This record gives sequence, C-alpha cells and structure tokens, in this order.
Amino acid sequence: MSPFNRLKPFRVVLAFEYLSYMRNKVYIGITVAMIVLIGIGLSMPAIISGVLELGLADPGKADQPGPEDTVHVIDESGLLADLDLLRQQWTQFLFVPAVHADLDRLKQTVHEGEARAVLVLENPVRATLIERRFQDSFPAELAEWLTERSRTRQLADLGLDDDTIRQALAETEMVQVETVAELGKATQQTYFYTYLLLFLLYMTVMMYGQLVASSVASEKSNRAMEMLITSTRPLNLMFGKVLGSGLAGLTQIGLFLLAAAGFYALNRVHWAEIAFIQSVFDMPPAIIGYTVLFYLLGYFMYAFLYGALGSLASRTEDINTSIMPVILVIMAAMFISIFGMLSPEAGWLAVFSYVPFVAPMAMFVRICMTDVPGWSIALSVALMLLTIYATGSLSSRIYRLGVLMYGKPPRLAELVRLMRQAGR
Repeated sequence: MSPFNRLKPFRVVLAFEYLSYMRNKVYIGITVAMIVLIGIGLSMPAIISGVLELGLADPGKADQPGPEDTVHVIDESGLLADLDLLRQQWTQFLFVPAVHADLDRLKQTVHEGEARAVLVLENPVRATLIERRFQDSFPAELAEWLTERSRTRQLADLGLDDDTIRQALAETEMVQVETVAELGKATQQTYFYTYLLLFLLYMTVMMYGQLVASSVASEKSNRAMEMLITSTRPLNLMFGKVLGSGLAGLTQIGLFLLAAAGFYALNRVHWAEIAFIQSVFDMPPAIIGYTVLFYLLGYFMYAFLYGALGSLASRTEDINTSIMPVILVIMAAMFISIFGMLSPEAGWLAVFSYVPFVAPMAMFVRICMTDVPGWSIALSVALMLLTIYATGSLSSRIYRLGVLMYGKPPRLAELVRLMRQAGR
C-alpha cells in the first residue's frame, strides 16, 4: 500500500473531527459570543464618549457634584490661599475647608461613602489623601498639581517673578522611570501581555484537551468504533482526532486575536492613556508566532494524554476522574510559569523550560520577558517534539485497548500488562 493510501484514514478522521467542530452550534455560539464581548469591551470608551456627546447622560449629575463628591481639605501648609484653584482644576468635586480636629470624623464620612476624600496638606512638600478604593487618575493628577504648586512657591520665595517661574517650570521635565530586566527587556511592558497570553495557553490547552477526552469516551458507546479500531491503525485515529481538535482550537484563537486587533485599531485613540492596554497590543509580532507555536506544542503533548485516559473511561461521567492526573500536571506547569514571571532570569525557570510538559509555558515566559538564545529555544522545541511523538505512540496503544475495554478502568500495572500482551 502506498504511503498516500496509508494516510487516508488519518486524513478522513482529521477532516471529520475538524468539520464537526466547524458545524457544532455550541462551538460557533461560543466563538461569536466571545468576539462580540471583545468588541464591546474594546469599544466601551468610544461608546461612553458617544453617549456623552449625544447628551444621553444626565448632565446635571455630571456637572454638579453631590455630597458623595465632597473632598475635605485640611491645609496646614499654607500652600493654598483658597480652594478656588482646586475647584477650577477639578470641577467634578466639591472642595470644602476643614480643620485637623475633625479628621477622625471626616475619615468616617469617607468610609461610609458620604464624602469622596480628605486631603491633608501637612507641609509644602507632604500631603496625604484619604479615600476609598477608586480606580481613577485623581490621586496622580493631584500629586502632580501639588508638586507644581510647591515648586512655584519655593521659586517665589527666592524672589523670582511670575514669568521666570513659568519659564523654569516649563523647562523642567519629569524623570521617566522604567524598570528594565537584566538583559534589556522592559518588564513593565512585557508583564501584562505575557500573563494574558500565558493564561490563554493554559485555558485553550485544558479546554480542547478535555474535549478530546469527552469525544473519545462518548464514542465508546458507538459499536461502529469497535469495527473501525480493529480495521485501521490506532495511530491514525488518535493523531487525526487530536490534530482535528487542535486545528479547531487554533482557528478559534486566531479569530479571537484578529477580532481583538481589529477592534483595538478602531478604538486606539481612546486607549492612548492606558499603558498596560498599549503594551498588550504593541507586543512584537514574533510573540504572536511563539504563542501559536507553544499552543500547538503544549496542546499536542497534553491532548494525546487526554485522549488515552478518556478512552479508559466507561462512561462520560467518569471522564473527570480519568483525566485528573493530566489536569494536575498542567496546573502545576501554570503555577510554575506564573512564579517564574516574578524572576524570569532565575536558573530554576531555565531548567523547567526544558522539562517537556512544563516547557510550553516556562519557555514562553522566558522568551517574552528575557532574551533567550536561539539554540536554547530550538533545544526546548526539539525535546517537546520528541515527547509529542513518544506520547502519541504510547497513547495510541492505550487508545486501542481503552476503546475496546468496558467496566472499571484498569490500574496502571494491569494496563502495562495488557499493553505488553498486545505488543507480542
């Protein structure tokens, strides 16, 4: 038989498995729903801006601060002659003068949500803002504004006129501080997209691996599978099923990434001031390539194990018990990689980047956050490819036995004995 004909069962299984996902209503629904959610999330600033421009929001609430927007100001520094400067700078807040004797009571109003904050100006160079947890830029803007006021006062005390002070402040630039890893990659810029892509790898590998296990277990109830497994090589069936599911997962990931890139491009101007969003979408193109590569490597390593263990389950209800060892391994790999993000240059992380079932995530973290030599990446990929072939061969033998086996799943020693008998 020619090699082309020998691969025909593999191609049939691959096409059937892939097309079954493409026709699956749940798969299509999840894909469409996620794309819609990505679009809404990345378009939200533009939507809010459009609502405000159309006047659909309540202007009275936006322009007139209420009691909950009150900021009590205790000025012990004399930095503010009056509060009009603050009111002109932040019209959304109601600035009210207060005294230090009322500080405890004012803290309580903030705690109960009856006031926005308490600002204590202790001296010209020290201020304390007491507030609840708000996710806005007010504290940073206030610190910058007070710094400028303090500098202006210090220059005025030296006898400089207003024009000279304005010129001096205009020529003073803020010091830009950037945390850089030892080998030259900005950790603050790479951390966010590394974590996001690492979580994406973890979720997709686990999700599609479990789908493979479920598909194999459900097929055991189909008597036609018994005829198929005895008439063709189990390697073709296993590889076709795993590769078909992997391509379906890759298709879905590609659609998500394309949707995110497209909606971000449409709304880029609205995200200009959000540094971590920019770092995610301004990642080097090579990182996208490594994301696809390590997704495929990690998926195939785990998917073969998922398929083999899923074939040992007699009922779909027993799948979670059968695949629990694989889930524990992939969770351990995820935790190792997350801790590795805190010290990507650590030697122990480099060691794990060559351990096959941890390498897809550990090496990915090293590539994103450090400069890894090309030979190191090639060695890790080669080890993973060898592991995939070995795992696929072993899993196909387990798959052949498992599909024809019913009742209580065999123990490890019994499974090894059956595989030896089948190999004779």
